[in-house]
Amino acid sequence: MLWRKDVAQRRIDKLIREAPAVDVRNFRDDYLPHYKLRAAMLQAESKAVAPPLHNLPKSSAVLVQTIQIYICITNYDDFRLESGSETASSHDRALRFLHLYYSACDRSTEGTDAQRVDFHGSRMHAVVIDENGDSNPEEAIAEALSFVLRFQKVAEQANRQLARNEFDARIRVGIDVGPCVAINNGTGNEQEPLFLGSAANHAAKLAAGTEPGVFVSDAVRARLSLVQLGALEHKKPLSDLDISRVLTRQQERDLSLRAQPRSGPSTDNIVEKWREEIANRDVPDPVIARFAFHYKAPPLKNIDYGELSPSNSIRMPLASVFADLSGYTAYIDNAIAQDSIALAVKALYVIRAEFQNVIEQDFGGRKVRFIGDCIHALLAEGSSTTTDDKLSVQRSLECAGALRSSFELCQTSLPGLSSLGLAIGLEFGATPVSRIGIRGLRSVRVASSVATTRSEKMQRECGHNDTRVGPAMSLLIPASVRDLFDGDCSTSDLTYDDIATAMGSFGVQISAPSYIPSPPRNTGNVSRAHCDIS
Repeated sequence: MLWRKDVAQRRIDKLIREAPAVDVRNFRDDYLPHYKLRAAMLQAESKAVAPPLHNLPKSSAVLVQTIQIYICITNYDDFRLESGSETASSHDRALRFLHLYYSACDRSTEGTDAQRVDFHGSRMHAVVIDENGDSNPEEAIAEALSFVLRFQKVAEQANRQLARNEFDARIRVGIDVGPCVAINNGTGNEQEPLFLGSAANHAAKLAAGTEPGVFVSDAVRARLSLVQLGALEHKKPLSDLDISRVLTRQQERDLSLRAQPRSGPSTDNIVEKWREEIANRDVPDPVIARFAFHYKAPPLKNIDYGELSPSNSIRMPLASVFADLSGYTAYIDNAIAQDSIALAVKALYVIRAEFQNVIEQDFGGRKVRFIGDCIHALLAEGSSTTTDDKLSVQRSLECAGALRSSFELCQTSLPGLSSLGLAIGLEFGATPVSRIGIRGLRSVRVASSVATTRSEKMQRECGHNDTRVGPAMSLLIPASVRDLFDGDCSTSDLTYDDIATAMGSFGVQISAPSYIPSPPRNTGNVSRAHCDIS
């Protein structure tokens, strides 16, 4: 068997023992004074200063007021598909498309109070930290809106001047305001904060739709003295007049306080510098097909993201898995209200570490990233030249069952998790894997295809403890296992034992993996165990 209960239990017990005690601090009173002092010291030594909340110790969590911003490209499939299908050339174009907009987002944050949090497919996540602790929220909201307009202008100019109008994106933005818990979501060269709480979750939901525009929550509208919309939040964007009024009021406040403008370099200067970098070959030219794809022999756990680039990218049939903690947003909001943030953060570290252990140690897959309380991973089985589609699907179903079984062990080993569920979505298909965006430390890993999009969609359509399979994978499921799913290719509470029993009782062998599972990592603390990106 690939997953064993006793092995998983020992791993979880070890993670719990070695998890650091989490120190919870308030951003304005506890974190910010120390950050400003250290930033001043680094500047005096002409050293780079990381944005606030980056490089947090794994033992730290910071309660902070935020403006959460999600930017979604609604017409992404127009560039990912070629005559309705995915091909190597359409994937090249899609990745060049994302590269342009990821770069525009990062360049637009320079010199402003906004900072990029993460990129995921056609979705960009940014945040403005409200240093005043919600005492003057309109100022931070104005900065968020200013960043959105700045990004749109940079993206439009870059498309027109650098990409010769090849990539005309339609943009939908979701914005919410509220307290979040910031923790570290990376290691090595990918240090970035993760914001846990309903504001981040709700902003993402407002950005999910097909109509372009800037859609803000009622919480934002209340702070701007605008009419609140209730259930119509996601249907009525802010008007240009509303946005203009907010920005005008902020400019007037800045003038009255003689405050320095925070808009950063002009959009013209940003694009001109970008053009110079392309001419000097410091960054890729967005109009030239630069993505060279190769097949990666399983196991995928050997993927080194640091070695990937446009000229060295993977493209192959594989299984995409999204596993999301159902009910976690309410859980963390309750932790904020009940002053139990430390326990909630420790639980998340342990659960995510075990999920990565299941995927990479037990099944030879590769984590792409953690997206809040969700993990995205890739799995494949096959030879040195070809993916075995059916065996890859079988292995991903086994992995899905093992994720739920390990989650149930976490629930029995950690207090207060009984309200949480696990929603898992899976799909199979050709998928490119690479790194794109600004070069160096700010480039980001990407695995983006119809399969990855559908697996995330399947996860979102799940009930509290469901596992749901996409249409392409459903055609490859072994007959004995298909009986576990309903007509919509969904099932509830599917564990590893369920998969093993179905396959064994119907004479389907759970075959050995194409690699030898590695022993548990001998890590000194949970932070290294849960987020190794090498």
